Amino acid sequence: MGAVTPPDLAARIALLQALDKQYGERAPLPLEEVDTLVASILSDRAIAADPDAAIAVGSWAIRHGVEITAPEPVVNALAMRSNAARAKAELARIFEEMRLLAAHLEPRLGADLERSNPERPWRILHVNLAITAIRTEDPVLIAAAFDALDRALPEERAGFYAEALALALSPRVDATVRRMIEERHAQL
Repeated sequence: MGAVTPPDLAARIALLQALDKQYGERAPLPLEEVDTLVASILSDRAIAADPDAAIAVGSWAIRHGVEITAPEPVVNALAMRSNAARAKAELARIFEEMRLLAAHLEPRLGADLERSNPERPWRILHVNLAITAIRTEDPVLIAAAFDALDRALPEERAGFYAEALALALSPRVDATVRRMIEERHAQL
């Protein structure tokens, strides 16, 4: 397959749907340059204004094992969705989407050599994963997110836990959540 990038965003998204129909919704795709198609969709300005579309394209790529070379729109869309969420069940679903994205991006971004840029997608994703987990108040999700943060951002975890601990002093923060943050902070 050559570089298939129809100029119209709707046509490019329709192509993703056609690939689902042809190969199945979860099948690896034996095609070249599908990552280029995904990148062209994610870099489209209309996607930045439509978080649901960015997340859907990211999920499509994950399901098919397609590399996401432009993860920022997906990372930002998940952050916006997490910020808008209020229900713990919704936060848990967003957490899972973030976790899947982090696992998918880890081979490419895990080394994260661009340490001087605080806006790098790998950092934003892991910090938001931890914040989303805290908001769920689910100890299992919090522990998983903290472990992921510790592995992905070892030099930033002290700052994260110090800031989280300061916020956890609020009486609105669940005692179990506060204890988990205190314990993680004390391990540093």
